[in-house]
Amino acid sequence: MSALSPLLKAWVRAQRDLGCDAVIFDQPLVLPEPVAAAAAPRQAAASERPASSGARSAPREPYARPEPMPRPAPMARPAMAARPAAPPPPPPAPIRPAPIRPAAVPTFASFPELEAHAKACTRCILGKDREQHVLSGSVRTSSWMVLTLFGWGEDPANGELLSGSYSQAFRDLARSVGLPEPVVGAVFACPPKNPVDQTVQGRIEATRCRPYWSQILKQSGAKAVLVLDHKAAQLAAGKALEWPAYRGRPFELEGVPAVATHHPARLARQAALAPEVEADLRQILSFPGVA
Repeated sequence: MSALSPLLKAWVRAQRDLGCDAVIFDQPLVLPEPVAAAAAPRQAAASERPASSGARSAPREPYARPEPMPRPAPMARPAMAARPAAPPPPPPAPIRPAPIRPAAVPTFASFPELEAHAKACTRCILGKDREQHVLSGSVRTSSWMVLTLFGWGEDPANGELLSGSYSQAFRDLARSVGLPEPVVGAVFACPPKNPVDQTVQGRIEATRCRPYWSQILKQSGAKAVLVLDHKAAQLAAGKALEWPAYRGRPFELEGVPAVATHHPARLARQAALAPEVEADLRQILSFPGVA
C-alpha cells in the first residue's frame, strides 16, 4: 500500500473497517511491476490459508424488523347513566314590606296640642294599656324644669306630676333657696305598671316619650334642668351613670345645663339627704337665667 496515494490509502482503510474483504475501485488499479510481483505470492498464500476463528465473517444480512404486533381493540367503556337534570332554582322569596314604624312626634305650637297628642299616642306598649296619662305639672313656663321618671304616689290620680304628699319636703327646699315653681316633665308620660325603665323595652318606651318632655322643655323657656334620681338621669343622658357619684355633677341635656339629685320620695323617707338635695337646688339657681 505504500505505492498508493494518501487518499487511496484512506479509502482502503475505510473499506476494511466496514468489513469488506475486497476493495473495489471505480477504475482498475495499476500497480508498478515491482509492487505487483511482491504482492502476488502473498495473495496466493492468503487464498490457500484456512479460515481461522478470528477471521472476519461474511457481512450479515440487514436486520429485518419484526412485524408490529396488532394493537388490542380498545375496551368499550360501560355506558354511564345519564345525570339527572339539575332542579330549577327556587323562586326568589317574596319581598316583605318593612315594618311600619310609629310616626314621629310632630312639633307643636302650643302645650294643649302637645298634651292632646300625648294622650292619644300609641307609639309604644305604654299607650296600649295606659291607666292614666300624666304629662306635666301645673306650671307651663318657668326658668327651670324638673324631669322625673314618671308619676308617683297620688300623681296619677291627681293628673299632675309632683302633686303627691311625697314631694312636699322637696318643694319646701326649692322655695327656701329662692327658686320659683318649676315646670315638670316625665321620662314616661304614662306611668308603667311595672317600671321596666332599665330593660330594652323600657329604653324604647323612654325614647318614644322623649319628644314630649323635650318639647315641654323648649316651650317652657327653662334655663336649667334638675333630674330626679339616677334612673331618670341615665335614660335622659342615654348612658350608664355611677350613683351617687354622678349626683350633683353638671351635664348637658337638650342643650340645657342639668344636674341630677335624689328623688323626692327618697328624701321624704331619709331626711338626712336634705343637705345634698339643697346643694343641688342651689347649683340650679346658679346657672345663668335661672331666678
